[in-house]
Amino acid sequence: MQQLTYFSTEVICMELTRTINSDKRYYLDKKTIENAASLLETMRVFNDAKMDLYNALYDQKYLNAGPLLDHAYPVFLKEKYKTNDYYNAAIYTAASGQISSQKELKKYYKTTIAADLKNRDEKIQSVKEELDKKRAIKNSIRLYIKTKKWIKPYPKCQSKVRGFKIILFNKMMVNLDEYERKIEADIRKLKTRLALVTEARKRKAKKLENLEKLPPERIVFGGKKLYSEKDVVEVTKSDDSSNDKDQKTSKKASNKWRQEFFEKRHQSMSLPGRHTSKYGNFLCKYDGKDLSVTCIDGSVTIFHDFKLPRNEESFQKNFTCKPEERQSLCYNFILKRDKENKQYLIVSVTMKLKAYENSYYGNGAISMDINYDHFALAELDETGKLLDQKLIRFDLMNKSTGQVTNILGAAVKDIFDWCAEKDKRLIVEDIDLTIKLASRKYGKRKGNHHMTLFAYQRIASSIENQSLKREIAFCKIDPAYTSQMGKFLFMRKYGISIHQAAAYTIGLIGLGLYEKLVPDSRMLNLLKTKEGTVPEFSQETYKNIWARITNTFSGIRKHFFYRSIPYEVLEERKRPSLRTLAAEMKIRYMPVFE
Repeated sequence: MQQLTYFSTEVICMELTRTINSDKRYYLDKKTIENAASLLETMRVFNDAKMDLYNALYDQKYLNAGPLLDHAYPVFLKEKYKTNDYYNAAIYTAASGQISSQKELKKYYKTTIAADLKNRDEKIQSVKEELDKKRAIKNSIRLYIKTKKWIKPYPKCQSKVRGFKIILFNKMMVNLDEYERKIEADIRKLKTRLALVTEARKRKAKKLENLEKLPPERIVFGGKKLYSEKDVVEVTKSDDSSNDKDQKTSKKASNKWRQEFFEKRHQSMSLPGRHTSKYGNFLCKYDGKDLSVTCIDGSVTIFHDFKLPRNEESFQKNFTCKPEERQSLCYNFILKRDKENKQYLIVSVTMKLKAYENSYYGNGAISMDINYDHFALAELDETGKLLDQKLIRFDLMNKSTGQVTNILGAAVKDIFDWCAEKDKRLIVEDIDLTIKLASRKYGKRKGNHHMTLFAYQRIASSIENQSLKREIAFCKIDPAYTSQMGKFLFMRKYGISIHQAAAYTIGLIGLGLYEKLVPDSRMLNLLKTKEGTVPEFSQETYKNIWARITNTFSGIRKHFFYRSIPYEVLEERKRPSLRTLAAEMKIRYMPVFE
């Protein structure tokens, strides 16, 4: 077998895209902003054009119809909204981004539903087998009452009958008629459960079929929830009430809804930049003090004393660097209201920042495994020895998006605090979010509801932010089969949970210590080819080998691995099925009462 050697995984200096808000609110009635009306009108036209272009792109992509079949999008926008090329590009970026996000979400939903269908199929099969056993017991009892002969319901059944009592596997004796009633109740429950699970599976299968055949639903700009309130408002408005007071109240509610819905649909605007521009953006110019924005009508809106509270140095450097080093700057504008109902603008800048560059892993590392209610951490030295471990728990159940962001941000901060304390870099799993959600095998079932796509995005973002802030490097590794490797190799050895074992495995991969991930010879012999050759373990083949091992031991409960590798279970699987065994023994698997 090839001897694997240690190597230090290099941390490449990554460019992270981050959005930084300005240091103040720009109230429309204050002197800190000039010509605010033109910018508000620009935001209105921008969003109207974005929604219109989105629908046109949707029709073109999914219905093979719409105005874009005859005209390119710049012509379409210029004719209808009188926009220039710079605004056309920004509008197209926003509209096409919505189409792309729908496409990615569709993939995510399909993957998740497919995994759910697989789990439901396993559940249906399990319930059917249990129902078969209960029916067999019932029929054996009825046959005994008629013939006074006890026939095993199924080969492995340990129950025996003496007189009018049945002796169960735990030596408990129960009256035969009483036990029969219990079995009948169990059968009814299992039938109900089977019907419910089967019907739920049909609904999921139909949903997957619709995802395959039908295009995604059109986006309701402004939000479906707020739009649905329109029906309530319209019904109230159309009510032929003679009460003038009620009519005035209804009209006021209608106007309030219209204003709220309008502001929701037109509250934000993003103007992407270009590195070829002197200022990183052709529509927004920063002179070191003020930010000038060219509006659609050609006028200029000025934000006085524009500053960024964070990464100001990186922002300012963009205006003094060489043209080839200049990056594009995207400016974002969000219109909001405070508690006193006063309107203000939040201006932010989206730019690329360099993550902390340090490839030194000579003193080991901290590695982590992500779970729906905790982070499992492992501390390794440079040789791969497990020095310490830690759990950082959190609860995302019934939490709002803002609360989820704060909770996960605090948890990630604790991780980097530990990295700083140990003076070690971080190794994390580079997770495909859809697969992580869909294939959760060892977490609790309710975990699927807690760890959403949004939560994973927040975790990734928090790790990157903390790395920049704390100047602690991190690297990502492919987490494929890390739980399996940890379960087979380290869970029993160190007496740790599967999640802690997975974290330790992630650390070994990140440090390049693949020699510590070699399965034992008996495990490799299970993977012999038809020619009798054993696969050679190497850095290039370890994923394939562990995939085959995982498939070989699939379905075996986790607790078996705390004792030893459950080879005996594999031997048990080679035995004939209950029905085959029953046939060989010339007994009925499920006796039929005649």
